[in-house]
Amino acid sequence: MVDDRGDFEIRQATADDAALLSEVAARLFDQAFGAVNEPENMREYLAKAFSPQKQAGELSDAGRSTFIAVDDTARPIGYAMVLRGSHGPGVVSNSPSELQRMYVDPRWHGRGVADALMRACVEQARAWTSDVLWLGVWQTNPRAIAFYQRSGFVTVGVQTFMLGQDLQHDFVMAREIG
Repeated sequence: MVDDRGDFEIRQATADDAALLSEVAARLFDQAFGAVNEPENMREYLAKAFSPQKQAGELSDAGRSTFIAVDDTARPIGYAMVLRGSHGPGVVSNSPSELQRMYVDPRWHGRGVADALMRACVEQARAWTSDVLWLGVWQTNPRAIAFYQRSGFVTVGVQTFMLGQDLQHDFVMAREIG
């Protein structure tokens, strides 16, 4: 999927992308949250969540799809991951999918990358015949919350998230996709 301007494209990740995804996922997560979290907690979380082995396992999971956004030089500028059949607090659904991760390089904010990644995730959830797409978003991340609201999500609950040794609180947001 190429955007209208032709300056980036969205492609489905494959098992061969484990090392690439490990690097880009850790980099983008650190860009998004490194400055507002304790360095020790960030190091612990990044090592656990984004190792090449963990990414290889997630990429080989048939119930999960990952999309990578790349610029016109094939450099990764964002990614999103959606998981089939995952249930969250407050999510009412017979066949849910979870938007587990969505991150875009800050230099590309406001240029349609997140919208294109969201479209890819919604299309995947529809292909799985999911009726709801849901996500968890840190309660202190107003930019992301506003984006998800513009994308049709509403807050339906709360959940906790461990970043290293720091217990954080997320809003659970959901949207129907039928």
